[in-house]
Amino acid sequence: MKNKLVALSLIFLFASLLLFAGGNQEGQQVAKTDISIALSADITSLDPMGHNDTKSERVSFLLFNRLFRLNTDFEVVPDLAESWSQPSPEEWVIKIKEGVLFHDGTEMTSEDVKYSLDRSREMPKVQQVLSEVNSVEVVDTYTVKITTNSAFAPFLYTLVHAGTSIVPKAYAESDDKFASPVGSGPYTFVEWVSGDRVVLAKNDAYFDADNMGQSAQITFKVIPEGTSRTIALETGEVDVVDELPTMDIGKVEDASDLTLYQKPSTRINFFAMNTEKEPFDNILVRQALNYAVDKEAIIAVALDGAGVQADSVLAPSFLGYKKGPYSYDPEQAKALLVKAGYPDGFEMSIMTSGDERKRIAEIIQANFMDIGVTASIEMLEWGTFIDSVLKGLEQSLVLGWTSNPDPDATLTPIFFSGNIGGMNFSRINDPKLDSLLKAGREELDLAGRAEIYGEFHTYVMEQAPFVPLFVNNNNVGANAGLKGVELSPQGLWNIEKIHY
Repeated sequence: MKNKLVALSLIFLFASLLLFAGGNQEGQQVAKTDISIALSADITSLDPMGHNDTKSERVSFLLFNRLFRLNTDFEVVPDLAESWSQPSPEEWVIKIKEGVLFHDGTEMTSEDVKYSLDRSREMPKVQQVLSEVNSVEVVDTYTVKITTNSAFAPFLYTLVHAGTSIVPKAYAESDDKFASPVGSGPYTFVEWVSGDRVVLAKNDAYFDADNMGQSAQITFKVIPEGTSRTIALETGEVDVVDELPTMDIGKVEDASDLTLYQKPSTRINFFAMNTEKEPFDNILVRQALNYAVDKEAIIAVALDGAGVQADSVLAPSFLGYKKGPYSYDPEQAKALLVKAGYPDGFEMSIMTSGDERKRIAEIIQANFMDIGVTASIEMLEWGTFIDSVLKGLEQSLVLGWTSNPDPDATLTPIFFSGNIGGMNFSRINDPKLDSLLKAGREELDLAGRAEIYGEFHTYVMEQAPFVPLFVNNNNVGANAGLKGVELSPQGLWNIEKIHY
């Protein structure tokens, strides 16, 4: 009798464990409702206008909406906008969708739109995005009129930027300071544990049925070291790895329970020199270092071959792309240093963040040693790195830039003098560059714009504030059971649609 009781107890326990693990009456496993995504670095802000980096953008796109967004083909499509018209080259009238609710239950109106766009124009990290906007006016409860300083060809592309997110005016003016952000997006805020995780919950009251959140909860886990991210994917600690280390691509491809997603990117990775600091205020020094860097070695060693050499500050797919004048030529680099007054080289530092960029910096360091330049590497946590760069504390840096396919979205933020203190990483201040950027924005004819950006490219490469390094693929690893995983040229996309 005792043995029968023990057997019955074990059967009951086993059945209970099956139910607890997610079995149903038919013995089928209940689908997992939450997903976890590994990020290589923490976000820097929950305020959509308080950052300009891709990690923070991932979260902002789920919490907030913009007037327009990009699809995976990088076409501008409406988000909050219901309709729009252009009465003149400088005027845009945009009607927003009615009945859109913020997470606090209040309805979005044109007052919130005006407030948000005006706020965006004033916030240091994103003010360049709408720098061509002259005014935003409320027409009626659901309509705004935006006037630009002049004809502005890429205007709609600027309105897809996270920095143009629409926030509730009442909340943004409160004392919360975006500690518990309120937006209108497909997910609501749960918590941010700095350096560890950001947790979001599905917004069941979301206005757009076609773009509803598909998972009950999304957790972004911060795992800085690349191999650790891949291990977390293999063990099931995370479901998706954004920025999969190139050395682990084969490992994910070979695993039957994992799937590799790849897509060519628009991300230019570069070495930038602070032109406000010696010796990089000398154009000959900057040109010399363009000849000193072995890009093929960087791609082979730091990226395991998963990249294409960059010969321009633009990816080849961009309007106005031209191949630059530099090749790997250490002897030419030495000759230019002699001409610049540095026959014995000089000492310098390279600032960066992240394990992949550390490997890139180490190869650049070795290249510079070959021409007599001694470079130290300063590694910083992501948020500290960005803040340091915005303050101009770096002498040089290794970084990447991803943007939408209009060249203005890449060139104006990083080369316009008005963005020194923002994303103008080289802090270059050149009237000719400013003039060409303005002309490219105002020219409405596509062929005319291509000619302007071609001239811009020739001149900026001559000035050499950057050493373009490579354009790489977006590599994402995911659990094979996941559905809705999409990549755009900017990487992981439409995260709200990912689910089991």
